Amino acid sequence: MTAPLDRFLALSEALRDSKPRPDRQAAAFAAVALVHATGEDEGLVAATKARHEALTTALGGFRAPNGSMRWVYAAMLAAHGVEPDHFLGARQALRQECAASKTGALHAGGSRAALILSLGEEAGPQTVQAFYAMKRALRPPWWRSDDAVTDTFAAAQVLAHTQPDAVRAAREHAETVFGADRRARGHKRDGARQCVLLEQAPERVLVRFNAIEDARRADRFLRGQSDRAMAMDWAAAGRTPEDVQHIAQIAAAMPKHLPSIGHARTRLASLIAFDDQARDPARSASALAAVIAAQAAMIAAVSAASVAATSASTS
Repeated sequence: MTAPLDRFLALSEALRDSKPRPDRQAAAFAAVALVHATGEDEGLVAATKARHEALTTALGGFRAPNGSMRWVYAAMLAAHGVEPDHFLGARQALRQECAASKTGALHAGGSRAALILSLGEEAGPQTVQAFYAMKRALRPPWWRSDDAVTDTFAAAQVLAHTQPDAVRAAREHAETVFGADRRARGHKRDGARQCVLLEQAPERVLVRFNAIEDARRADRFLRGQSDRAMAMDWAAAGRTPEDVQHIAQIAAAMPKHLPSIGHARTRLASLIAFDDQARDPARSASALAAVIAAQAAMIAAVSAASVAATSASTS
């Protein structure tokens, strides 16, 4: 096993070594948020538990982030040394201006955007206004609107100090580049979001995407444990076919009890393999978004399996 994988496993077990504790799924996604953080494991785990307790005290049992996701948020805040009050203040500031912004609902009561914005300075009036201006510019038509995605990337682009019109124009260019490619066109919007946030030229990302997709399809393990959307994410992050093989090796070495539904094992492995959080706020926000996306994919897959099982038992 690699050193990051060893640390991930140690963190995951430490998070479950007291009560209250996350379930194994939540512990895995919380641990992956901590795996590249500076500091001793014991201190990071203690900071995560303290932040989880603070969030529970402030939000109660039902307000977002709740359930497994609350552990993930607590770990993300701990990994970046962000105090709960900073996050809660950003959340409240966003909620207060939501109606006046006329941009629609906030995902998870503003928690998603607040988490990303918490990596930056205090979410004062200028930051809040910048977020809503960005959200207004990036909001897609209602028939494909997803506040979870829009809030995440609007907040991340605010951290990157880019202007809404420039982001929108760059996205349109990237979508045109990806849309002209047979394999990439189905992921042109996802690819464009990542390209613009990470300041990657879509033409170069497309070359990497096709090379990674060839490598992914040729690898027996990855062919069944990943998909083309992940290949696009890896390409936008600057990965190479050799990097993808490293991800596959870590995924294959992970214990069997770790989550595998919804390609969760490979998603976790890709976050363990590379430290994107330490580079700059935009990459850090992208890494955090990847953790949340992996957790959300896991929850959705489990929910779908539960519905299918219930339907089968009643048919």
